[in-house]
Amino acid sequence: MGKRILFIESDQAISEAVNGMLEGAGHHPHIVTDGAGALEVFSRSPSAFDLIVMDVGLPDISGLRLAERLFGVRADVPILLLAGEEGQTQSRERNSGIRFFGMKPLSIADLAQTVEKALTGAG
Repeated sequence: MGKRILFIESDQAISEAVNGMLEGAGHHPHIVTDGAGALEVFSRSPSAFDLIVMDVGLPDISGLRLAERLFGVRADVPILLLAGEEGQTQSRERNSGIRFFGMKPLSIADLAQTVEKALTGAG
């Protein structure tokens, strides 16, 4: 059964590629292009999502700050942060609660594998 995934990414080409990958894997993605929109969508229905996948670099808020706000709405939501090594280090240093990371640059195949690990809680 497909999972409901909130995907937060400002780059349209990346959003379209990931949307296709997630749908192809049987999931139900909801794409949002900025932090404010993501927080609004998630706050309206926090139980509607099984996973959040987001870029660390959003146009209106850092991914780490957004994660804090999302955890404030629902503390147990799994978040997969797409970031370079520096973003992952910052997340761990801040004890952000993010347990899943995708090291950028990331291929679609690697992202698909990382999404599945996050959905099963492995990693």
